[in-house]
Amino acid sequence: MDDILELETRQKIYSLLRNHPGIHLSKIATTLDLRISHVEYHLRYLEKHGIINSDKHTGYARYFLNDEATPKLKRNFSLLRQETILKIVLVLLKKEGAYHKELLQYLEISPSTLSYHLNRLRKNEIITFDEAESQRIYSIKDPEALVSWLLKYKPYKLLDGFTDIWQDFTL
Repeated sequence: MDDILELETRQKIYSLLRNHPGIHLSKIATTLDLRISHVEYHLRYLEKHGIINSDKHTGYARYFLNDEATPKLKRNFSLLRQETILKIVLVLLKKEGAYHKELLQYLEISPSTLSYHLNRLRKNEIITFDEAESQRIYSIKDPEALVSWLLKYKPYKLLDGFTDIWQDFTL
């Protein structure tokens, strides 16, 4: 593996994927200040040699180190790298559960878009809901594990302007 990672660019990509699994091509290029075509070449090379793999579950090709991601983790990494999803999750963590209507107050999305994302989070077993007064109250299924994941992989640092939201959450 050392000879595969002998180039500095490949080392940087490998290191970025170790710290930020599930990152997509354009964010890799932006973060490393490289041309997309240059990054694509090295990603294909690393994938061809079995060092990394990609997942297109969410429409974007997201990249992972081969030794770190199970299919379920890949789905969750890909999901939680999306800004709207991450905002929903942070609100649910901060409020320790919320009704659909409450969530809409914190998000600039339509009710149907929120429902769509909540269903995706539920299907991926990140959130759960309980019926209360004929309404659903949504909450994080395993908040400790999720916070641990957020602290380890810091997906919010890769989203423009998102650090402020995370800092507000951690206070």
